[in-house]
Amino acid sequence: MKYKAIFLDLDGTTIINGSKDPPSQKVIDVIHKAHDKIHISIATGRGLWEIDHIIDSLNLTGPCIILNGVQIYDPIQRKIIKEISLNQTLIPEIKNILEKYKGTIYGFDGTAVSIIDKQIKHDKVLSYFITGLSELNADNLIDEISHISQVASHKLIPWRDEFYSVEITDVKASKLHGIVEIAKTLGINTHEMIGVGDSYNDFPLLMACGLKIAMGNAVPELKSIADFIAPSVEEDGVATVIEKFILNQ
Repeated sequence: MKYKAIFLDLDGTTIINGSKDPPSQKVIDVIHKAHDKIHISIATGRGLWEIDHIIDSLNLTGPCIILNGVQIYDPIQRKIIKEISLNQTLIPEIKNILEKYKGTIYGFDGTAVSIIDKQIKHDKVLSYFITGLSELNADNLIDEISHISQVASHKLIPWRDEFYSVEITDVKASKLHGIVEIAKTLGINTHEMIGVGDSYNDFPLLMACGLKIAMGNAVPELKSIADFIAPSVEEDGVATVIEKFILNQ
């Protein structure tokens, strides 16, 4: 099978969790070698303001999925080409649920992330993000929010401490929906795509792609659906994936 696009998660996949630095030189070099063979895109939970320097270091040309599908960014035009907001009528119910869990709540309005203040009214909210949760509270929150059929939630594993985070978005704002949108833009089929990830929010990414790859450091649940387990991020697993499935084909 000759694949036409690859989508790389960032944290825990292309870079070390929480790192502000670009990938290792080995990963950068291999990605550069593959540019003329395949569309290479990032699919990350991070915002553009955190990763634009990483996109530049990789010279990416494929549209990138930002904030788990809330936005799609075109690195050639250097602009957001699509974004999906939460239904404004659902905001009060979502906030009431989040406030039960005693974490720090953030909202993203498309340009900036800010701590939510009950007195501040936002004309547009693309996503909510709550930090400082135990794993039990994160799971309970996801269970409670799942009763709102128009939204999706993602549990994020901790980077530096024992606390978990949960992100709330419109149900159509996911890595899966982002990949389907980009497939239309590029004129290719999703079964011609490779997805590479490590965490819970990468389930939609892998499920959207023809070839599903989990990192060696991935959560067990993601490994269970993968077609191939790559070396860990510390072992430059992304470089191994690109060499095996793209450069050596």
